[in-house]
Amino acid sequence: MTDYIEDSYIESEFEEIFNGWYEIEGVKNIKELSRQLRMFFNYKTEVMRYRFRSNPFPAKNCANTKFFSQKQKIESFTYEYITILKTLKTKSQTLEQGIRSLFFRNNKIQLKNLLEITEKLFILLHYFSEESLHDHPKLLKFNITLAKNICLVKNCLYAQFNEFFEELERNYYNLEGELEDLIGTTPVEKEQSDKQLEERLTT
Repeated sequence: MTDYIEDSYIESEFEEIFNGWYEIEGVKNIKELSRQLRMFFNYKTEVMRYRFRSNPFPAKNCANTKFFSQKQKIESFTYEYITILKTLKTKSQTLEQGIRSLFFRNNKIQLKNLLEITEKLFILLHYFSEESLHDHPKLLKFNITLAKNICLVKNCLYAQFNEFFEELERNYYNLEGELEDLIGTTPVEKEQSDKQLEERLTT
């Protein structure tokens, strides 16, 4: 009888701990997805502001500002990001397959590196989403294209949220097209831009 009471107590205590952990993780995930949505809507707002801007000439930044420093960071991390993603994509598999193979091969080092740089880029993208990027259309387009590709990567890294990131990637893709129409990107410029950022990195 005593054993049953003790077992029941341990079981209820374990259940309470598990529920507490589940609640914390749930709140954490909701906050993260909420940030992702807020960032998208911020970029969407900047595209709208660019559409209805009163000054047709893009603004120029001073080399000593935080803005310029963060711009250099995002460009540097993007280059590093592309390098990492290129190592995952082979002739026999797509980028998505290459990322998922990290889990199957239990490649903790590469997985950790990919997760870390993805989060660093997300933080920078979030920073720029709260700046007046409608005055900097090239950087705005660069960031939207980068965000679109990060959604592809996050879709592979966080399988439980794959529908969310698939939908978000589509929305960034549409936003990218909308901005291209506004900027009036020529086919040659678009091809060069696509090559530089290695858009999608898939065949």
